[in-house]
Amino acid sequence: MASVWLARQHGKHGFEKLVAVKTILPLFAQDLRFQQMFLDEARIASGIEHANVAQILDLGEENDVLYIAMEWVDGDSLSKLFRAAEKVGSRLPVSIVCRIVSDACAGLHAAHELHDKSGELLNVVHRDVSPQNILVSTKGQAKLIDFGIAKARDRVAGDTSTGFLKGKILYMAPEQALGKPVDRRADVWAVGAVLYHMLAGVPPFEGANQLATLHLLTQEGGPPPLPQHVPPQVAEVVWRALTKDHATRIATAEDLQRALEHAMYASGQTAIQGDVAAFVNKQLVDRVEARRKAMDLALEAAKQRAKLQQMLKPSDPDSASGIGHAFKTRTAQTPDHVSGSARIAAISSSELNDPTSSATLNSAAIVSARPSIVPNKRVAIVAGVLGVCALVAAMAAGVAFARAGRHDNAAATTATPSPPPPQTTQTAAIRTDIPKPPVAVPPPPTTTAVIEPVVTAATTTSPPVVTRSHVDPVPTARPKPTASSKPPTNSTKTVDDGF
Repeated sequence: MASVWLARQHGKHGFEKLVAVKTILPLFAQDLRFQQMFLDEARIASGIEHANVAQILDLGEENDVLYIAMEWVDGDSLSKLFRAAEKVGSRLPVSIVCRIVSDACAGLHAAHELHDKSGELLNVVHRDVSPQNILVSTKGQAKLIDFGIAKARDRVAGDTSTGFLKGKILYMAPEQALGKPVDRRADVWAVGAVLYHMLAGVPPFEGANQLATLHLLTQEGGPPPLPQHVPPQVAEVVWRALTKDHATRIATAEDLQRALEHAMYASGQTAIQGDVAAFVNKQLVDRVEARRKAMDLALEAAKQRAKLQQMLKPSDPDSASGIGHAFKTRTAQTPDHVSGSARIAAISSSELNDPTSSATLNSAAIVSARPSIVPNKRVAIVAGVLGVCALVAAMAAGVAFARAGRHDNAAATTATPSPPPPQTTQTAAIRTDIPKPPVAVPPPPTTTAVIEPVVTAATTTSPPVVTRSHVDPVPTARPKPTASSKPPTNSTKTVDDGF
């Protein structure tokens, strides 16, 4: 129902610390039931203070997405450690398995003993203890995680609905699989099933499908015997934890831890935290190295992003030119997520491709660091658009004016000729923005203005003479005058149409 991101916690005086941020998957983010489960997990796990339980640091909401900030465990799950050993053809040593499971029992018992403020037991049951939910750090420390489906007395989301099973069937107690009331002994069974799987290489009850597995789990009889390399003392603890009758099962996780410690010493299969760390770093050396390189790239990308934001920040936002205001940008706004005023900023190697984004080691970002346009710049842009619109309107008016003059000229050429009285010739130059007023040009005393026809060709020997008070240029092709029709230069005044 959720994904986990690597993040960095910022504090005062340059304090930094890596943390994990857990968010609900987008598929369930708007589901009220999953939101309540998420809140229950944070509320339950935050009250558990133990070295073998991943600590909850904060619960918050960003952009309508709930998140839990928790302790970052530099390591891998027990299931990945098991597969890494299996891949090279080896198996987990009995001493290493017993040490990891024993430490997980200590954290589980702390969860079972959680009390409310009045001192009343909350009756917490994890209900999902599995190799996937036991982390093993590179320092050899086991951490129990994921209380998302934990059962508790004051749980907001309520208990399991009828017809639904919560948990993994391979590690589920029979009473839990049958939908009966469960207590901490269901978690004891789950720990025994994990121990059996890590020692035998297969789960205690596994069928061809989940329905077949459920059938084996609820029928009489125990699992197959453990391999010969498992000491009898350790095998005896496993059988006591996997008793289907919960009344005769080991009662508490603390009792299981104590019994397992005695079996380790009795069989000589002892190991300390340092032994686990050495084994983890040997088996997972490639994964550990790849993760560290990815983290280094992400941290370097975050530094480059911070430098870019500093460069984009205006040096003098109150300058007289106003440029600082018009192009002012904002830096990443990372809310106070962890430890009061401390901030969480997600980091990722993907930032190398987009230095202005804020991402994580997975695929998405929690905090956005993209610049935005301030209102002053928006006003400037709107004013510029309005100015362009005004200029276009003026140009359109000029074109309309020219077209109107063209129609007047065409009409004038078809008018009935009349004797020409004394007249003046005028020229008009058309501009695309503002037309100039006509300028009067005095004619010679013995000449008249000759207007060539522009609509139809003249058929008479002499062109018609038209009396006009205004002449507009017509942007059409004009016939070139021939030598026979060209008027004498001493008796004719040509009209300059501006083109």
